[in-house]
Amino acid sequence: MKTRLQKILIRIHLTTLLVAILNVLIKSLTAYSLEGNIEFGVKILTVISGLILFFFYLKPFKKINFYFSIYATIAGLLIIGLTFRGIFWALVLSVVLFPLIPDDKEFEENGIIISTPFQGFMAPCCSYQIKERQLLIFEKDYGKWNLEGEGPVEFETVKINSNANEIEITYSTDFDEGFMKKKKIKR
Repeated sequence: MKTRLQKILIRIHLTTLLVAILNVLIKSLTAYSLEGNIEFGVKILTVISGLILFFFYLKPFKKINFYFSIYATIAGLLIIGLTFRGIFWALVLSVVLFPLIPDDKEFEENGIIISTPFQGFMAPCCSYQIKERQLLIFEKDYGKWNLEGEGPVEFETVKINSNANEIEITYSTDFDEGFMKKKKIKR
């Protein structure tokens, strides 16, 4: 039973790890990637299967044990950081969780998504990521949208119009209440 479960976990781990690595490569080379929830699920499956496999390979001085101990170390740092808190542990958690935390979706209309990317502890204000859903499981990234000095967007006022050539976002910010601005993005 142990070996069958172990084989299933290794297949799950290697498959999700391969999908995660391919997604990172494709994301860095093109504007496309997996949809945010699917990407997050793949990352979580990779980490959980790696943590469980750590307990199957508790043999000292083996390369495979060293690999799976990375997942146990991340879990240990997470538990310690959440228990003791403080600025130091917030920095540690920020570094440990950076690859896992998905972007915080703020607004979606007609398949266009405006989200706040996770930038870690003490991130600058008013930076947004603009993406578009494609074929149900993919997203096309149109880049970052920085509003430094303008303030955060009031998402109740956001309207998105899109056509084949461009996306037009009409919005107002907290600092300029009632004053509508426009942002145009080429497709």
